[in-house]
Amino acid sequence: MTADEMTQDAIDSVFINAARILGHCPNPHNDEEVAKTGIVIGKVQSGKTLNFISVLALAFDNGYDIAIVLGGNKLQLLKQNASRINSAFNVDSERLTVLKTNSNKSLINPSSIKDFIENGRKVIIVGLKHDKHISQIAEIFNNEFLSSLPVLVVDDEGDQATLNTRAFKNSMSTTYNSVLDLKAKLKRHCFLSVTATPQANILIEAFDKLSPDFGELVYPGEGYCGLEAFHGENCDKYIYEIPTTEGSLLEDKGVPESVYKAIAMFFVGNAIRYSRGDMGKHAMLIHPSQKKYDHRIVLNKIQGIIDNWKSKAKTKISGRNDISYLTLRKYLVLAYESFINDGIVCVPFEELENTVLNRIKLCSPVHICNSDENATDNSKLYKTNIFVGGNLVERGITIKGLAVTYITRRAKGKSNVDNTEQRARWFGYKAGYLDVCRVFTTKDIKDDFSSILEHDDDMWASIERAQERGIPFKDMPRIFLLARTAFLEMTRKNVAKTANYALSEWKAQRYFVMDRTIANQNTHVLLKFREKYNQLIDVERYNKVQVHAIIRNIKYQLVYTELLANLSYLNKEILDGRYFAVLNEALNKLNLSPLVDIYWVRDIEHSTRKINDDGSIQQLFQGRNPNISSPSYYEGDRSLVDKEPDHIQLQIHYVKPTNLEGIDFYSPALAIYIPESCSQELSKMVVRLNGL
Repeated sequence: MTADEMTQDAIDSVFINAARILGHCPNPHNDEEVAKTGIVIGKVQSGKTLNFISVLALAFDNGYDIAIVLGGNKLQLLKQNASRINSAFNVDSERLTVLKTNSNKSLINPSSIKDFIENGRKVIIVGLKHDKHISQIAEIFNNEFLSSLPVLVVDDEGDQATLNTRAFKNSMSTTYNSVLDLKAKLKRHCFLSVTATPQANILIEAFDKLSPDFGELVYPGEGYCGLEAFHGENCDKYIYEIPTTEGSLLEDKGVPESVYKAIAMFFVGNAIRYSRGDMGKHAMLIHPSQKKYDHRIVLNKIQGIIDNWKSKAKTKISGRNDISYLTLRKYLVLAYESFINDGIVCVPFEELENTVLNRIKLCSPVHICNSDENATDNSKLYKTNIFVGGNLVERGITIKGLAVTYITRRAKGKSNVDNTEQRARWFGYKAGYLDVCRVFTTKDIKDDFSSILEHDDDMWASIERAQERGIPFKDMPRIFLLARTAFLEMTRKNVAKTANYALSEWKAQRYFVMDRTIANQNTHVLLKFREKYNQLIDVERYNKVQVHAIIRNIKYQLVYTELLANLSYLNKEILDGRYFAVLNEALNKLNLSPLVDIYWVRDIEHSTRKINDDGSIQQLFQGRNPNISSPSYYEGDRSLVDKEPDHIQLQIHYVKPTNLEGIDFYSPALAIYIPESCSQELSKMVVRLNGL
């Protein structure tokens, strides 16, 4: 997203963020030696590069003369960062000099840099995340004049490459060691990691020199479509689950049917945009594997389809009859009908057909996008592009106009949350054409992202809560929600290790009670408790849907005895009778009597949710309204604890399935928040396996 695509409010927000971030950095007018490490956390594909460029600009306006950007561990990423920096500043090279470690080696020396600065130039050195490149930068600070200057170091995609991958072998990886050497030579500096996936940075040991002293959240601008848009309540509209009965695109058995459907939706979606006057870039990404050999196999298959379809399109446009076109037309009509069934308003297919055929005819050849081949320049020659790629397209690289993604790549064992989320190139500022965006993927990948959405919401809420309470970033509780732990790890084990621990800040029941009798019994228990304390009920109203009934300041032991101990629980739930009983016992042993606020969430208009195949509720919590300026803005269910963050909060959600025929009743589901003050005390207790 470039500045000329942004609203004035979005531009103002970027500069407010930049000022807040720079406020943590050393004062350039103060000679005191200081070394700070910070982290800037955004969302995948949300404009983090623009944000850190704004920090650089503000730093230069306020007395900084030199900055370093570690711009990726691939040359393509380094070049992209350097190009974006030059484009964003758009000033004469005698005012700002941008040097790259791969192509400006002869100028990256103390004499040249000192000369630039003394002649009034600001200097940005963009380096590769490789020990030789970082050491090359570090050497210039052997100069006493340069080492005494205030320096801002931006580590783009800061969870990658620079962290110590040998931390648990009591050793140091080479890139990490070179970063520490650079930091040691800078007397006044701030090392600023910028990432959308900060799990590793947050989870490394507090004494690690790259452990953040401070952290700032950078909220996406208006029109951003990320986890919530694609993998929230509307995920079935945007995510197409590839049938398990299909073969793989990598197998020697031809091309799966879902690939034809994806390509057809890509071209029809492109034509729909054209019919609305939107003639911007339109792209498709196929991400089958990290192996370059596989990319070539897939390219040949897809190129064969595109060549065949182009030939049929040209024949049809010329007016010649070709009975084989009927096969192609069938795919295009099915794609068109799929969009219409999803609510898109469009001209009849017969009026759109020639536009579809023209988009096929004008499509690019299939581009390879990996460390051997960079399709960036070639793709600029086309408005309709198809890419096949691997590692290179999972970090940093932005594919303009990406509308359709076909992704089957997943680790064989457990996947890391941070690496998996970085593969979501389909995120971004797509509000203008979100309705024609689709992701074709496997059930495992779809389920991974549903879990990552819940984890991401929880992580951001935890950071926000710590900030609001003035807790230093290093002291923030490192307890986060993550379902599917049989399939997901938060980050790489060679960087930071985690262990499952039941006391996250928020814990929610996962499964819908299908038995109407049990659901009714639980509803009766809740109603009886509510009637007993009816005189204490208060109401919070955010909009016509978000209306909550609350009973405040009830001791946990009483809530347990009169309510929680009387409910029925499913055997597979973690948040069950045993959980509450063990919690009650532990609190009694510690002589703690925390207060509980009980929320009947959406007390008037209850929740409807999709129920997954295993009976789990898809995203019990309502997320935040993305439009903060809306009069009906709602910060989300998790934010309800912000008024009393030191209280336990028990939320009661009444849920009815949207996708189960014959089940037309609401069943209560519970969620509980344990405040950090309480969880710290409870962490002193030794509990049995599957206890707290």
